Amino acid sequence: MSEPISTASAVAAAARPLPRASLAVTCFAHAAVFGWAGSTLPWRSGTIFAALALLLAALHLATGVTALVRRPAWLVWAWRALSISSAFGCVLMVWSMAAAALYILKLYPRLGPTVAGAILFAALLLVLLTLPIAVWGARYTWPANLRSPRHLGRSAAALGGLFVLTLPLASSAAKAEPVPRVDAKVTSDLSNLLEGYAQEPALGTRYTVAGAGPAACSEPITVERLTLLVAYTARSGGARSACVQARAPRELRRSLDKLLAKKARPGSTILLDLVKSVKELSAKFPLLDALDVRPGLDGVCEAGRCLTAWQLALSSAFSENHPLASLPDLSYGFSTELLRQALGSAAAGQGRGNRGLLRIETESLASDDSGVHHLVRTRTTPPALSASGIEQAVRAAQHYIVEAQAADGTFRYSLDPTTGAEDRATLNLPRQAGTAYALCELGTGPDVQSTVQRALAAFQPKETKFGDVSALQDSGEFGLGKSALPLLSMLRCRSLAGVGNDRLIGQLTRLMLRLQRENGSFYPLFDPASQRGRGEHEVMYAAGQAVLSLVLLEQQLADLKDSAAQPLPSPDKLKRAIDRAMAYYAGPYWPKPLRDFYFFEEGWHCQAARHALSSHRNDGYEQLCLDYVGSRERFVARAADTSEPNFIGGYLFSDILPPSNTATSGMGEALDAAIYIKQKRGMAVDADKALLRDLVMFLLRAQWSEAGCYACLKPAQVVGGFSQQLASPSIRIDYVQHAMSAIGHGGELLF
Repeated sequence: MSEPISTASAVAAAARPLPRASLAVTCFAHAAVFGWAGSTLPWRSGTIFAALALLLAALHLATGVTALVRRPAWLVWAWRALSISSAFGCVLMVWSMAAAALYILKLYPRLGPTVAGAILFAALLLVLLTLPIAVWGARYTWPANLRSPRHLGRSAAALGGLFVLTLPLASSAAKAEPVPRVDAKVTSDLSNLLEGYAQEPALGTRYTVAGAGPAACSEPITVERLTLLVAYTARSGGARSACVQARAPRELRRSLDKLLAKKARPGSTILLDLVKSVKELSAKFPLLDALDVRPGLDGVCEAGRCLTAWQLALSSAFSENHPLASLPDLSYGFSTELLRQALGSAAAGQGRGNRGLLRIETESLASDDSGVHHLVRTRTTPPALSASGIEQAVRAAQHYIVEAQAADGTFRYSLDPTTGAEDRATLNLPRQAGTAYALCELGTGPDVQSTVQRALAAFQPKETKFGDVSALQDSGEFGLGKSALPLLSMLRCRSLAGVGNDRLIGQLTRLMLRLQRENGSFYPLFDPASQRGRGEHEVMYAAGQAVLSLVLLEQQLADLKDSAAQPLPSPDKLKRAIDRAMAYYAGPYWPKPLRDFYFFEEGWHCQAARHALSSHRNDGYEQLCLDYVGSRERFVARAADTSEPNFIGGYLFSDILPPSNTATSGMGEALDAAIYIKQKRGMAVDADKALLRDLVMFLLRAQWSEAGCYACLKPAQVVGGFSQQLASPSIRIDYVQHAMSAIGHGGELLF
């Protein structure tokens, strides 16, 4: 029985014998890649990208199987379908990626090659996975009249022209429509009105807008009408949000005055957000849709319900978006699901992406008992970069730390400014020690001594003795990272805390020496059975802390000889141990060809080198710090690097995401140390100090202040603290200690 005519025609379409083994291997490999991409990459379920990736995986699998089973007719049809789908997928996906790149570049000026380069690389990989298989299949399976060079050339030219002509439409979609009547006069009038409501609250109780929900607008938010979002404390109690809309500025002011006079509680903090531009969002390239809303600049509305930029920045919208399940710590952009839940949206949980959301940009004003403040990136005006401004910031950080200490000497680990939720989890030895160290470096006043004494007393219950050595542990494991920082904090704080910790200092000193390898490096773990070091890896931060502890010990060795710290190493033995450690970390630790590329976190080595300037200088070890700082300086944003003035001085990779306060503080501590080293060497430091000025100014902007606590549930707990970054508001005690150190030592160098 003969085959059907259509099948025979399909076989005849093949101009030459069909490949089998090579085609099958290629298709199975491509099927695995597209299957993984469609099921694992963070496409939202149901999007065309996920569906197309899975379709290509299925067609590759079908083509590979038919190539092996020797059914030419089946193979021609399967390969033809794969060829057409690959060509379609290549054009659609590459266009979408190019359009998304242009959109993001318009939305984030001066972004540079960061995103565009990543998208270009991804698009190139996609082209390599689709275009060759499409052309290969066309040559073997498409009808002769469709695969002629003339016909293919015309088709390619038509697609290329369409591609080029339509891309500008995608980039123009990033532009928001400005509201014409919003200008400086309107903002000034609203500020003048707020001045009349800025008053001292009754009984000294400050009423913040913590907990104010979304504002509900009765009319659509468009450029034709003025929209003002208001947050205040109601006379009946509790924070409230309201939406005031009008056709003219005078009418808007009257409506606002009426609302506040009738409903706002005397002494309430008041937040105004005047909508100055609007942009309807739509689904584009899924991986980049999460960047449609800029932290601290944009609010979002849906069906008349709005959350402002400060409400989004103080929520989890920008810190709980985890696009890759395999990398739970990776978070970027905003979470549409969390945002819809906060808006009370009926579409929450439906996977609609950005569709139906309206992005708004606003002029923001805050009023409290100290007056009216203009908010920029949700922050109020920072203190001046001056000796007094630096002192004010350091004292505020010190106050936060002192107030965060519990009766048992431990420090509160974290605090949510808007909810007041505290985490007083199990004692974390390195963070406890680092906080005490920062207080002893820069703290002043009568509270510091008692705070430090209680903080150091928390170490002794964590001690386990092994003869003449002791190790500290807070999670069942003994190691360098648990003991090095407590040791150096006790040494640094000895002048404040007294001699009560000398016995433990001696025990931990002998542990450090026992954990040192012959080459000068340190074992990461202590084995209780053999009472020796074990492990082959390095523990981040801990080696620098160990070196610093030995440096501080050498400086105090004579005093400790007469204390309960006995027996202590001889001066020669201690000198040799420090020499070996400095030689190792200056040399074999980072081979020179790799130094600029693979430095991790060497800030503690910088602090060790700074402290050693007066007692144990090592040229190579000092150079390690200078090289490390030199390799990291390019990540500190300067005026020419970012379109956002409030990012200048911050440590960042691109201005898509706000700079990390924590990374900036760590860089600041290392830069402080590098400047001290350069000054000791007689080197020029003008450029370094210029960079340091920008960096310290950034940290001053980042610190929580009384005026900036307009949405803090308990402002007295928050003032002086530091969050991880602008859009991740939770405060941790280690964020505060590092920022305090960077600002304080930076101020000593600048003023």
